[in-house]
This record gives sequence, structure tokens and C-alpha cells, in this order.
Amino acid sequence: MSAGSTLGGPKATMWIKPTGAIEKFWSIEAGALMFETLVLHHWDERTGIPLTPMPGQFIIHPDHQEHLFELANGLTVHEDLFVLNGMPEGDDKRTVDPPAAYYMVELSNDSDKELCVGTFASLQLRGSYAGTVGVQYSPRHNAFVVRSEEAPNIVRYAACSVKPTSYEVTLDTAKANAQHFPGPLSNACMNTAAADVTGIFHLSHRLCPGEKKQFYFALTFSLEGEQAARRIMESLPKAQDALNRTRAHFDDILGRAIVMTPDPEVNRGVLWAKANMLRVEQLSPQGWAFTNDPTRSNNSVGRDTAWFAFGSDYITHHFSRDSLLWYADHIEPDGMAVEYFDIRTGESSDDGLNINDDTPLLILAFWHHYNTTGDREFLEYVYPRAVRMARYILSQRNEQGLVWCTSEGTNVRGIVGWRNVIDNYRLSGATTEVNSECYAALKTVCMMAEELGKNDEAKGFDGEADALREAINEHLLDKSRGLYYLNIDVDGTKRSDVTSDLVFPVMFGVADHDTAASIISRLSVPEFWSEAGIHTVPRTSIVYGPTHGFGLLGGIWVGVTFWFAFAAAGFNPEFMAYALSASFRHYSMDPRRNNTVPGQFSEWLHGETLVNQGMMLSPWFPPRYLWAAIEGAAGLDMSSRTPNLKPRPARDWKWLGVRNLPLRGKHISWFAVRLDALAVYSSYPFDSVDEACRYDCDISDALHVTGEEAVVIGLQRDGHIIILIGNTLDRTVTTALSLDHPQLDRLRRLRAYNSLRSEWVDVPQYRPEHLRNGYAIQVDRRGFCLLELSMED
Repeated sequence: MSAGSTLGGPKATMWIKPTGAIEKFWSIEAGALMFETLVLHHWDERTGIPLTPMPGQFIIHPDHQEHLFELANGLTVHEDLFVLNGMPEGDDKRTVDPPAAYYMVELSNDSDKELCVGTFASLQLRGSYAGTVGVQYSPRHNAFVVRSEEAPNIVRYAACSVKPTSYEVTLDTAKANAQHFPGPLSNACMNTAAADVTGIFHLSHRLCPGEKKQFYFALTFSLEGEQAARRIMESLPKAQDALNRTRAHFDDILGRAIVMTPDPEVNRGVLWAKANMLRVEQLSPQGWAFTNDPTRSNNSVGRDTAWFAFGSDYITHHFSRDSLLWYADHIEPDGMAVEYFDIRTGESSDDGLNINDDTPLLILAFWHHYNTTGDREFLEYVYPRAVRMARYILSQRNEQGLVWCTSEGTNVRGIVGWRNVIDNYRLSGATTEVNSECYAALKTVCMMAEELGKNDEAKGFDGEADALREAINEHLLDKSRGLYYLNIDVDGTKRSDVTSDLVFPVMFGVADHDTAASIISRLSVPEFWSEAGIHTVPRTSIVYGPTHGFGLLGGIWVGVTFWFAFAAAGFNPEFMAYALSASFRHYSMDPRRNNTVPGQFSEWLHGETLVNQGMMLSPWFPPRYLWAAIEGAAGLDMSSRTPNLKPRPARDWKWLGVRNLPLRGKHISWFAVRLDALAVYSSYPFDSVDEACRYDCDISDALHVTGEEAVVIGLQRDGHIIILIGNTLDRTVTTALSLDHPQLDRLRRLRAYNSLRSEWVDVPQYRPEHLRNGYAIQVDRRGFCLLELSMED
């Protein structure tokens, strides 16, 4: 790999090096590095020779990263790194685990002789702080206790689970990887202003053949002085307990909103999107939030928070609520949303613009959160704030009726919208992006008003929304091309640049059906596409450059691919499926070459080489992937007052399904299968689902299929069970389905539909014990089998 995982919890974030060592450990609350590299080296203590690691393997999990390798003397080393991240507790979910990084080690002697191994665990102690660093050793905790002159109240612990043979704080960093074992250390600490102050634990192990030894290191800290730091240190669970707690939390969250399709890349993409989101959800002094660049920024951005909520509403709605309420509570006096705020201090900025995309996007996110959770108290609280924001939007229209940014600057002070970091570039005036978002926001405030019985206000906002849409289609639509302008500049110039921003009038309902279809067709041409996703501008554009403007003028911002997937779902579901599959697959295809981490959503790619040029983990991309899969491919429609369902499987997808999705206080499931026509079955009473296909609950937890290639969803109502078994492989598989359910003995009639035969068949020899013991089923390549259990006539 070119980099290791970025792992995190509510209070801290850890980066892992490509070698498997810890690269840095970051405090959310301090906005600073607590520790830098923690790395282990091993020697043969009898001969003094270094024990060189042989090539090994990394195993990347949603919640931790393992490294398995062998040393030159035959000793096997198993390292496991993670950040403590258990389930938040309390009504407000603000009781969370303390900040802690763990580095677990197991040494196994798989040779036939006794081995004597000396291990140095070397840690860079300074972190972000200047001035003198003072280090003491605590025998009680087997720990270095670190303070800095610059921040005396921040006390940091680096502890070992076993008593070290010796220890030392040193400036002689060459000891850490010496070519001959340096021998016992001095057991001395120091105060120093030197930059490279290093703490070293020396562990000595004698292992008989077949013997194993385990130990671990824990890093933690407090911003509130020595006593608080000691309490945290002494409260930390042992490493295996901490890992079990973290895994239980991830298992719970990853078990929500499970998307199943015939494409395993899409299924994995959804799984890892949820894992990536959990890694960056942080409890800051301002409440739950995330920064747009973990370990390098303390800023939470409004647009990114809105888009994050579109995903987190399906797995961690407490996070959505808290993060959105900060922006609702800090609207500027005139009604505009701030651009970003510092999650430590609450200090905010609007980049000097008179309008931004944060304002309409946050309105949309307010509604999405209410519509998914049914949280009436939240809606009543944010509604008056949304009204202020909507009225401010209306106040920023020009004489053409378009929302107008007056900026004549460049970069963040001259670009209104998501592409706001391009040097010497202006995108202001009336942009199609922001006007489309504002139209959708006004329609959304109308729905909010209707939901709260404020019919006069609803009618007023509905009329204003229609007027804005009419103005957009009159002035921003180039009727000769059937495409929208990028913008009308503040100097009056109509800019006809064809960019990926064309997705916005499709996503937000501004374009009519024919124009939307034309846009999706234009964005589907080869010059827009790569094996990793859509270019921000096509390769044939005069402004194209593979890295120009941080990739915003030709590179590949993978999150835009997810926007496209959502927009294309109703017009070209095949391209939607390709976009979701290819973009996620790229992360794991060649991580060393592509500068990616398998399963981790990186930021932007070079337009030609497809090598990641940005963050190793971009926090605002994973929720868009989850949203595009659920509301694009799987067809959950949250745009109106009543949730609805219209799955959009690609033509070569014979089935798709969603399990355990939280919606308005329930956990619902549905699936769609291609019979004579597309048939949809659901445990939620969507208006679009035939009454005969509506069920009361999901019983999938009572079902089991053998093998990893088959997936299963089961729905039940009184006297009836329907079961989908889907195949995710490109070859026929045989699996055994088992079910233990209280109604099973009553349901003695079974009929089956196999996608290979494409017909319903009664199974006359069926008996309930067949399903209890395991019922063999053959499913064709990426096909499905549907079982319907009912009472005998």
C-alpha cells in the first residue's frame, strides 16, 4: 500500500503508515497532534542482528487494520491497530469513549528452536506543540507522561501493557532502527526543546517453540490537566475488550441500511461508505460534527454537513440532528448560512459572499432529516429558521428573477458553489448549480409549511419556487443546445462551459424530462468518463487539465460520480450501476500505484493517471455514495411529504434489495425482482407497492444461507412469508436456505420462482422441516430465487 487506514473515534483520529506503523494521533478537541510515529523494530538478542520483516499482508477491516508478517528468524508477528469507538450513550448520544489508540502485538514462535527477541517501540513525543517537552515515566502505568510548555494543561500518556525491560527518552533516534541491537536502555527521561524527542520502550521476550506472547500499547490524553489524564488512562479497557467494544459498534451500524445488488462492488461500496462515515463522526466542543480534512483542518463546512446528513440519516441520525442544528442555530442575521465554522471554538466565516450553496443545501438537509426520522420536534424547531433562509434567498434575486452572487473576486471569495478552491477563477453571478439548489430549497420550505399546517406560507413559497424555476429555464437554459449555461457571470457573459455541474438541474428537478435526458446523455459520453468515475470537465474541453484547479477543471472528484449516479438512475440505470461499481472498485485495484487505501473513499484523482492527489479519506464522499445507492438505485424517494419507492435496477440486474433501513421510527426492508415485470415487495406501506406485496416485518435475521455469494431477505405477514435469495456471482451457485420461525408449521404451501426458468412452480413435496434443516436452492449467475410460503387452501 502507499498509505494505511485512517481510523477514528468521537475524540481522536489516527493515520497509519504504509509500513503498518502509526503515523499520527490527532485530538479533535485540541485540533492538534498528540503523538506522531509509533513504530516497532525487532532484534535477535543473542546475536544482536536486526530481524528484518519479510513481505507480509495487511487485512483492512471497517474498524481496525491488521498486519501479519514473518521476521528473518521465523518469528511471526501479528499487529492490530484501532481507535476506541464504542456506541455513544445517553439520550443525546454525547456520552462517548475517551480518546485512545491501540497497537496490539502478538509474537508467535513457529520455528523448532527457542527464540530471544528484543523489541523497541519508538514514539515521537512532541506532537504539534512548540517549546520544551517534559517527559516523566510512570511505573504504575508503564507509561511515558508527556507535557509541553506551549499547552501545559494537555497531558498525554503513552503506555505499555507489560512492564518494559528498560525505557528511555532520547534524541538519539538512530537507536530505533540500529544495525546492531543497542542493548538495555538508560531508564532516563528528559525535558527538551529539541524537535525529535523520542520515547522508547524496550521489551525482551524468550519464546519456546510454539509459544506466543501478547502485549499492546495505548495512547491517550486529556486537555484538562494531570488528574483528568490519569483518570482516563486508568479507565481505558484492555485492548481486546476495547476492540470488541469497537467492533460491536461497527457491526451494529453496518447492519443498518444494507443494500444488496447483483454487483458485489456496489454492495461493498455501501458497506465501506458506512464504515468511513463512522470513522469521521466526531464529538467536538460544538457538538457532533466532522471536519472536511481529518487531522489537518478544524473546520466544518455547511454544504458538506448537509450532504453528510443525506447519508447519516440512514445510520446515525443523532449525528445528522446535532450537526444540522449547529447551522440552524448560527444563521447570520440576514438569513444566510455560514460557509464553515471551527469545531473547537465555533468561530465562523461566510467567505464574504452574499449568497452561497450552503443555505439551500442545509434547508434540503433539514427536510431530509425530518422525512427520514419523523422527528416533529426537529421540524418545528428548524422551520422558522428555514423560512428566514428561504426569504434571504429570495432577497438575492436579480431583475431576471435569478439568485445572484455579486462577487467579483476569485477562489473562495469568488466561487459560489462546491468548486470553490480554484485559483484565479470566478464562478459567480447566476450559477445553474446554486439556482437549482435554491429552487429545490423553496419547494422544500413549501412542504415544511404544509406539514405544519401553515398553508398560506406554503402557497407563497410554492409560487416563488415556480417563478425561480421559470426564470432558470428562461435565462440559464441554452435552448439551441438543450443544455444549461454554467452561469451568467457578474459581467453579463453567458458561460457555456460543459461541466459535470450539469447534474444539478437534473438532481433538483429544474430540468424537464427531455432536457434532463439530454443532459444525462451528454454527461455519458466517453470524454467525460474514466475507469474511476466522471471528469469534472470533459477531456476535450479547452480548459481541461488533469490536475488543474485541484482537479476541478479536469480531474476526477469521485463524489461527483455519485451525484451523477443519482441523477442518471431514472434515465440510464446501466450507467448508474457502472458509476457506483467502477468508482468504488478503483480504491482497491492497485492501491500502491493509485495512492489509495482499499475500502477508503479518497478525494480527487489525476485525470489521466487516476492517482489520488487529495485526502486519503474524504469525509463527505461516503455519505453521498450511501445516498445514491439508497435513493438512486434502490429507489427510495424522500423528495415529497410522503416517502415513496421506485427501484431502478440496471437492465442486467435481475434483483436488488435493502434491509434494516431506519425510516420514521421503523426498520424497513424491500426488494425488487424482475418477473414478467418489475415486482416490488416491502415491509413498509409505500403507495407505489401493490397491497398484495406489502408485508408487516422483516424476518431476515431468522434466515440463513450458506456461502458468501448468496444474500437473503425475508418478509412476513400473518399467514404469508416471501423470501428472496440473490446471487452476487457471475456463475451459478447452490446454497442451503434455513429458517426457524413460529409460523413455519402453519405455512405448508411453497411455490418458487427461479430467474433462470422465469416462472412460478409449486413444490408439492415441500414440508416445513425442509426449511428447518436446510433447503437446497440453485441460483443462476447474478440471478435470484423467490420462495413464497403460505397456508394451504
